[in-house]
Amino acid sequence: WFLPDHPHLKSGDMLEFYHKYVALSKNDRKPLMLAFAQGGRFALSRQRIHARPRSYYEKLLVALSQYVNPQEGFWMEAVWWDVFHPEALQSKTPLCEFPVLGETMTRGPYADTGILDAILARVPKVGSERQLRGSGHEALEGRPTA
Repeated sequence: WFLPDHPHLKSGDMLEFYHKYVALSKNDRKPLMLAFAQGGRFALSRQRIHARPRSYYEKLLVALSQYVNPQEGFWMEAVWWDVFHPEALQSKTPLCEFPVLGETMTRGPYADTGILDAILARVPKVGSERQLRGSGHEALEGRPTA
């Protein structure tokens, strides 16, 4: 998702889609990092589905029905939480604390692919107190351990 030529980024604007169809808010263009379970696997109660009016889902369906394989359908994987939890939008309150990439990070398996440079160019940077160590698969400094 971080590379400029990734299929999900070739057209459209996920942030605009999120604000227009999911959050129903003005797009402030602030970066947004969403927590989500890959694969779009989830279960819901009837009460949770009814947290939004039918008209909300109808508008979303129209937006997603314009093409056979819409890019927006892939974006939906990342926004299901917000669709069904309008009282707890991630644009207002993150679901969890995300690691922030620091100034130093070993290149690990991404050394020559350009992926790491693309990621580092798109995420916030902080001081040395919260930097990724080692291969990028190890715990963050200062993170509680079990």
